[in-house]
Amino acid sequence: MSDFDPTRHSSHPGKSRRHLPGLDGVRGLAILMVMIGHFITVGDNLPKNALGRLLHSGYTGVDLFFVLSGFLITGILIDSKDGPGFFRVFYIRRALRIFPLYYGLLAVSWLTVVFITPQDRQVLQGQDSMAWFWLYASNIGIAVKGDWLATPTWVGLGHFWSLAVEEQFYMVWPLLVFVLPVRWLKWLCAALVLASPLIFWVLMREWANFGGSRGGTAAVYVSTLSRLGVLAAGGWLAVVWREPGTWQRLSPILPIMAVWAGVLLLLERSVAPGLSFAEPSLVLLLGGASVGMAAAGTGGRICRQFFESATLRWLGKYSYGIYVYHHALKPVWVRLFWDGRLEGVAGGGWLATGCYMILATTVSLLLAWLSWKFFEMPILSLKSRFAYRPAATPGASPCATN
Repeated sequence: MSDFDPTRHSSHPGKSRRHLPGLDGVRGLAILMVMIGHFITVGDNLPKNALGRLLHSGYTGVDLFFVLSGFLITGILIDSKDGPGFFRVFYIRRALRIFPLYYGLLAVSWLTVVFITPQDRQVLQGQDSMAWFWLYASNIGIAVKGDWLATPTWVGLGHFWSLAVEEQFYMVWPLLVFVLPVRWLKWLCAALVLASPLIFWVLMREWANFGGSRGGTAAVYVSTLSRLGVLAAGGWLAVVWREPGTWQRLSPILPIMAVWAGVLLLLERSVAPGLSFAEPSLVLLLGGASVGMAAAGTGGRICRQFFESATLRWLGKYSYGIYVYHHALKPVWVRLFWDGRLEGVAGGGWLATGCYMILATTVSLLLAWLSWKFFEMPILSLKSRFAYRPAATPGASPCATN
């Protein structure tokens, strides 16, 4: 997912500006969950028990990213909508942050096909064309095909669907924030959140037989429409954050919401799969509550220390690179660490999978750090030429340049 620069809000809406380290922790937690969910699936012999299902549910970290994106992006847009160059500055800064790494990896993918596996050219045609990825439309390609798109042998691109969702969100949301009064935007976000279970149900019903059950499920899972609720939840929080009175009434509710949603989601993902119908709503509630508590530092000392821990904040700083690299190079990690090595020595069970996860995670983190230092940061330095110039609004809680 796109990794935003450190954000600055007031610790209490309408007051002094300071960095919010808890949001870095949210980002770090999200990428940690995603890595666990992806890397745990390497072992086909893992017991299909409660622990296995729970670890595999790390994919819900993607929704946590979406809530955070909605919160940060909506806040930035609200605070800068009356300033000069609203659209130009926003899109240039987004392009500098997201495009180099995204298209750089696509270029590497293309080079592997040309020089290493030319036989992939016959596979990556028609519905499986890499054009879907170049156009930030891989989630649409999955819906058209009715199944996951094929990718090059040595570079996995399946996780790019989430980056396509965010880019499609960026194409529409700035215009809505620009034309709508903030109070209307607040109601729009609330309406999207409340309608999200209905939207999900309609999509599942309409696409149930599209490309078979797997194809229909995949199409719904990666659809931007399916993620409107979590994106809008973040947007609603961003608006309420700028309403000190409303935020003070909401803040005590967030820990209660997080506990109830977290417990139910834990049960659903472990011992009560019959609750799966409620999973999207539970993920939305838990993600929204987590972002709100991390932003305001509420939920008690343990909660605050958790989100502001050095480990999660470090992961959050490099989360975009980690997200892009860890799954893109999973074919490499499997070939280097798993096939004929860990699987053969440790038997392909929990021990082998644990060792594989440690090795793949370590290399992914190192690669993301190197990418940030020598590739991403020099490009990001150009963002100083395109600074936001928000209009002076009494009582606002400005975000720092993003």
